[in-house]
Amino acid sequence: MTPWFVQVKEGERALVAFPHAGGGPASLGELAGHLPPEVGLWSVNLPGRQARLAEEPRTDLDGLVDELAHDLVERGPHTLFGYCSGALLAFLVCRRAVELGGRPERLIVASFAAPDVTLLLRRLPSLPSWLFWEQLIALGGVPAELADREALWPVLEPALRADFGLLAGYHHRPGPPLPVPISVLYGIRDASLTRGGLLGWRRQSVHRPALRELDSTHWLAEDTPDVLAAAIAEEMGCASVTA
Repeated sequence: MTPWFVQVKEGERALVAFPHAGGGPASLGELAGHLPPEVGLWSVNLPGRQARLAEEPRTDLDGLVDELAHDLVERGPHTLFGYCSGALLAFLVCRRAVELGGRPERLIVASFAAPDVTLLLRRLPSLPSWLFWEQLIALGGVPAELADREALWPVLEPALRADFGLLAGYHHRPGPPLPVPISVLYGIRDASLTRGGLLGWRRQSVHRPALRELDSTHWLAEDTPDVLAAAIAEEMGCASVTA
């Protein structure tokens, strides 16, 4: 059976990451290189991309969340990290894991507004290919290096459509605040986020979330992986970060 999570970097402290839409474990390579030795990085390993490119992408959000949460509950202590649209999946998996009796140590979200107020691109997944890419790029929905490599678009499109389809079908269901601390990371030059959207994460935890403004853009992991790694390590209580 293909594992739901694969290890990107070894370390005693487990950081379980959920990349941006269409992303997979390989997209976290730069970030992994800047994390301190004690932080071990794991990535969700979804079908339809990278090592699982031949498999059909998942389109059932509730079923996917349930399977990922059950997997994590069986593991030891860990911190969840959701990046961009991956923050929504990380939040839902964290909430489901808590319902199953798990207790993640912390939820770290980056470049994404609170789940009850985030703006979702509900029409995007159903657009024809040329318009899908035109709007996705105009909205800044993929990192610049992917937007500029048109030859890769046919390979990347199924996973992107599937992930944005999961987002488009999401309707927030209020629940009790998580008994898990939340850290919210965002770039000072990210025009896609509002202060209210970021502050909304306060409604999702019994702890007062920590908001951290970083000297970066929306694409923290691509543009400033060292800055992002330092912030993650500090939120996890780790002092040292590799150069």
